[in-house]
Amino acid sequence: MWGYLSEFWSELTESVASTTADIIQYPVSFFQNIGNAVGGALGSLFDVYLHQFNDLILFASFTFNQLGEIFSNLSIPFSYTFYFFKNIIQYGLGSAGTPETTYEWSAGVLSIFEAIPYWETMSLVLGYGITIMGGFAIFKLFTRL
Repeated sequence: MWGYLSEFWSELTESVASTTADIIQYPVSFFQNIGNAVGGALGSLFDVYLHQFNDLILFASFTFNQLGEIFSNLSIPFSYTFYFFKNIIQYGLGSAGTPETTYEWSAGVLSIFEAIPYWETMSLVLGYGITIMGGFAIFKLFTRL
């Protein structure tokens, strides 16, 4: 390839004189074709090496991406357990803060709930039922991992 480039340059310097008058005789397309020929020669000279380097970079990228995915998937149970216990300690054992929003029920709404027989007992059973269903859902998620 270097031999071709040196021959090409020799032909070019022999055919084009160094004076401005001789250069003007050649059209712009002549110099564009020279640029294309030199660019093509240099491109084909480094094409094999650049292609192999690109293949190595793609292989390394794929490998490290897959290793990252494997590490991420293996660390999910540890991460879940850590944040589960962290939030229990942080929010479950901490003191209750002041509520940001308070709800006030009107006397009409409260009279409807008070008219339901055994409302206190039913609301307690509903609360426990929702808590138990949430516990089963968390257990199901925990066993799915």
